[in-house]
Amino acid sequence: MARLAATLPGYASVTRASEVLHLAPRSVRDLIYAGRIPSLRIGRLHYIRAADLEVERRRRLGLPARPLAPRRHFESHRRSTQTPRNHSLDAALRRQRAAERAELVTHWARRHQVLLPRLPAHVRSVAEPVTCDACHRVVRQGRYVELTADSGQTSPLCVTCGRRALLEWADQRRQEAVAARQLSQSLGEPEARPVDPRPAELLQQALLPATVPEAAPEPDDAPPNPRAA
Repeated sequence: MARLAATLPGYASVTRASEVLHLAPRSVRDLIYAGRIPSLRIGRLHYIRAADLEVERRRRLGLPARPLAPRRHFESHRRSTQTPRNHSLDAALRRQRAAERAELVTHWARRHQVLLPRLPAHVRSVAEPVTCDACHRVVRQGRYVELTADSGQTSPLCVTCGRRALLEWADQRRQEAVAARQLSQSLGEPEARPVDPRPAELLQQALLPATVPEAAPEPDDAPPNPRAA
């Protein structure tokens, strides 16, 4: 009994594609699995669109791709009859939506008390010559870093020294964060209870053999026992 294969209008089976491309059916399936040829899978069968099959055939023969068909006249006419967009209205609507989103973000930040990171340094522009407190170099133009210590004392630094000071400050904060995270993890673990030594002593007494205490020797000058006589 001959095996019947389902056909789809506008699609070619793997066998038909192998005849058009002059390849084995297995090679056509390999191209499908590799994504070289798009296909439509129905059950265990693959169907290739006729246009994709023609593109692959022309590519293998070294022919240029088939040019696209010109657009129909009614499409261009329909597009020309559409109402032109009002770009000024679109811009106003985008600004309104942006303002609404900014207001929502501000409300959320106030509700959740979002804290901005506090840095001990600020970048300033040089208005007059500044001497770096670390390397004692005079900065005459450009930028400098104004570093605030824990005591509240402010010291100007050049860009190189300020960058080094900021990196050291960041390393210290990172170590503090690691220590705080480890401490918080240890607080979440159950508290370790001290080991009671009594069970070990009882076990040792049970394993060791019982020892009978030896009698103390009697001294020589002890009086004689009349019962023993």
